[in-house]
Amino acid sequence: MSNIDTASTDTTPAQDRLPASRRQAMGIAKDLALHVGAPLLLFLVLAVAWEWTALTFTSVLPPIHEIAEDIASRPDFYFENLLATVRSAMIGLVIGVVVAVLLGAAIVHFTFLRAAIMPVALLLNVTPIVAIAPALVVAFGFSDLPRIVIAAISAFFPMLINSITGLRAVDPQALEVFRAMAASSREIFLRLRIPSSLPYLFAGLRLSVTAAMVGAVVSEFTGASRGIGAVIVSATTYLNLPQMWAAILFSAVTTLCLLGIIGLVERLIVRW
Repeated sequence: MSNIDTASTDTTPAQDRLPASRRQAMGIAKDLALHVGAPLLLFLVLAVAWEWTALTFTSVLPPIHEIAEDIASRPDFYFENLLATVRSAMIGLVIGVVVAVLLGAAIVHFTFLRAAIMPVALLLNVTPIVAIAPALVVAFGFSDLPRIVIAAISAFFPMLINSITGLRAVDPQALEVFRAMAASSREIFLRLRIPSSLPYLFAGLRLSVTAAMVGAVVSEFTGASRGIGAVIVSATTYLNLPQMWAAILFSAVTTLCLLGIIGLVERLIVRW
């Protein structure tokens, strides 16, 4: 009788009664299904929709196999142009991020600078990149400099806003402790403000790297003989849809890889 009562009152879920190794394996399988299976299923659906569109509206999208064949037939062509775009984007990214962080730190320390700097930053942010590119080509010629400037301008504003927000987002109690210990402004900045701002800085960096890549590609639409943007313009001129979408694919995948690298670095540095 007691055995029956014990069995009837055992309300422990069946999953909790499994061995720990079995539960861990089930958790891993669930995570894989969620983070790998779901995206793969979505990509499969998009691929089917793409192929249907390519077969139904031949002037809108090329079939996927034609894009793959174009890439396989001349990979060096795409990688050389991609390298030119990435180089301009990364140089511009470094310049834009460094300037933005330095200005953000200056604005946090000297609040009167905000009234002077923010209108100019907003003006740069709302100015269309496509409108700036021809003017920079006229000013600096057909070198890489116009593309670097465009990438730097594109990366600047997201990093500036996140720098200001992050450097101001300090714990008031921690700030009071530092001040009670007679910490200098430099010590507060290095030991409190910068560590507290790291999540904001990495969020700004993700936005900036995307903006820099977009800016570099768009800047190559005007007067560029190499780069992913130039490849897209050439494909548009000759109605070469496989080349156009292959170039777009290279740009998108490269940007995703850069975002993945930033996320990995953030996980290694930011542990809270």
